[in-house]
Amino acid sequence: MNEVVQEFNFLNPWLDNLPYTWSELKNHSEKVTYKKHETIFNQNETGNYIYIIESGRVRLFLISPNGEEKALTIIGKNGILGECSLNGDSSYATNAIAASEVVLLRTSKQSFFEFLFKKPQYISQAFDLITKKYRLLCSQSLQLSYMKALPRVCAAFIQLSIQYGEKIDERQIKLTINFTHQELANLLGTTRVTVAKNIKWLEDHAHITKSGKSYIINNIDKLADLANEKMLFA
Repeated sequence: MNEVVQEFNFLNPWLDNLPYTWSELKNHSEKVTYKKHETIFNQNETGNYIYIIESGRVRLFLISPNGEEKALTIIGKNGILGECSLNGDSSYATNAIAASEVVLLRTSKQSFFEFLFKKPQYISQAFDLITKKYRLLCSQSLQLSYMKALPRVCAAFIQLSIQYGEKIDERQIKLTINFTHQELANLLGTTRVTVAKNIKWLEDHAHITKSGKSYIINNIDKLADLANEKMLFA
């Protein structure tokens, strides 16, 4: 794998099929289901529960005082939701909405703490995911402050290819997940028009191709090199 591609993988905002197991927590939880676009919890709401994702994907995002949305991450199977409420403040730091139909294991904070105390081997999993989210926030803060839109769009396509890519040949990858320009803009902290403009540039220069509702990256290494070359701070 191209070293630049590997670097983007470390900061991938699509956290799906995580290598954790929470099977023993099922005895301390209840199973709940949410339909696509259904709200799980809101930012600043009192955090009464911790959630483990059994299937599906959840989008974590913030809403600014004037109503603008900033997506933070898309988290999938084996991910944790609501751990940001475990501190003394006890409120959720983000909004969480189902990005697909999702099945969750819901447990009270007290039960979650008791479970970790009895099963300390699970603490490393919780810390690992918290660290991943922290690194994402640091990366997004740096990108929003200094990086131009094109390398951020290139990075997003690379990250999507790692998580949801279907290899066509050695360099060509088809994305198996569909998304709108607005969804990508929300994740990157830019406008839909900016995302559309940069995607068109990538299409015009044959870096990506649209096939039906899916995008195909024509050469993953060239796209990574382009992102690295254009990763100028301005």
